[in-house]
Amino acid sequence: MAISPRRDAPILFWATVTLVVLLPLPLGSIYQWSWALMALVMGIVLAFWSVRVAFGQQEVAVGLRGAWWLLLPFALCILWIMLQSSTVTPVSWHHPLWQSTAEALQIDLDGAVSLNPFRSSSGLARLLAYGSIFWISLQYCRRAARARQVLLVVAYAGCVYALYGLLIYLTGFESLLFFHRPPNPLDLSGTFVNHDTFATFAGLGLVCATGLILVLISQAKASGSSGKERLLHFADVTIGRGWPLLASWLVLLVALVLTHSRIGLLSTITGLVVLVLASLFSRATSRRLATAIAATGAVLVAAVSLMGGGRTLLLQPLESWLMLGERPLIAAKTMEAINDAGMLGTGFGTFEETFRFYRGSDITSTVSVAHSTYLENILELGWPAAMLLFAVFAAFFVASALGVNRRRRDAVYPAVGMAATVLVAVQSIVDFSLQIPAVTATYMLIMGAACAQCWSSRRPADAW
Repeated sequence: MAISPRRDAPILFWATVTLVVLLPLPLGSIYQWSWALMALVMGIVLAFWSVRVAFGQQEVAVGLRGAWWLLLPFALCILWIMLQSSTVTPVSWHHPLWQSTAEALQIDLDGAVSLNPFRSSSGLARLLAYGSIFWISLQYCRRAARARQVLLVVAYAGCVYALYGLLIYLTGFESLLFFHRPPNPLDLSGTFVNHDTFATFAGLGLVCATGLILVLISQAKASGSSGKERLLHFADVTIGRGWPLLASWLVLLVALVLTHSRIGLLSTITGLVVLVLASLFSRATSRRLATAIAATGAVLVAAVSLMGGGRTLLLQPLESWLMLGERPLIAAKTMEAINDAGMLGTGFGTFEETFRFYRGSDITSTVSVAHSTYLENILELGWPAAMLLFAVFAAFFVASALGVNRRRRDAVYPAVGMAATVLVAVQSIVDFSLQIPAVTATYMLIMGAACAQCWSSRRPADAW
């Protein structure tokens, strides 16, 4: 469904993009005020968009008829978190601590499924903000030009943050403006506290840059000239006009390797492999060209990884790294808590408080995350609701795969969506990057553009 330029409101789109770009600044927006501001801004943006639709000033580019299967599992998960936070549920569903506290204080307490309804409500606000970012990106990126702008912004913003990270890494500074960052002289973490989290963010930028480079080279190769003129045209397009993208790709790669994040590099490589394979199976890029690009990229990744030193992922066994420290103990204790919580969960966002009842003297560090997003979500939400949340990402992947299969000219956008989803899915096995607002917001912005381009511009967006 085409949107009339007179009825378009790019200010809402660019307000969303600007917000996402700025989120990494306050240490990935881990502070309560920063993600609360994100939720407030996206609430205002979504409200303005809804008012424009209601008064006929804005057309709906992708309606519920076309996107219901993407939104339904998310909506059901949201409803369950609301129930976890409320006091209307049966007493038998409530967390046992409510009854124990009431008996100890000898007062009546209105319990809930959630151990801490405030934390669950806070997590709900973040999820709704992420959903709003996806929805606005989905609505405005039906135009391929807008989808390309999203990928460009993510790639270039990632490059800027990577350059800053390199500056911090090389100079040893410990502060970002007025935000103090814990010193970590061995690993590059940019504006994030954790180097694995920054690796995920840089990986998403690298995937976007790679997708745009594929388009650039395909366009240069498609030139009708021959011989010397064809070679000059290819060099002009890829190097003359495309040098910012190529430079950004290299900066992101160097920063990613210097994070020394084994899981970050592994997940990014996996995502890039998926991107190349999707390009091979699509009709947008010739197999010979995609293979040549993949081979060149593999050589560059290997070379930069070797220069990164012996702490990079591919130079040490992944299994030995996973068994380091207290990760196995934390995983075992989390599984024990999952078995006790049953199907109801302990409340979204309550892992840290729940884990206090299971940690023993063998765990000495402060544990605020499970180092596995999957385990943490299963504990907090319970198995059924956690499966609904995971189904959202599975639906993103399926939608992107369908887009790759049906698109020709703009197949790169759903291909990037497939790669980004695989990247965060692999990373989440042993990390918590998606619990950092800046990372999840960036991913949702990408997926909105990717899913919006799963339909041909000549086909209604409500028809799958």
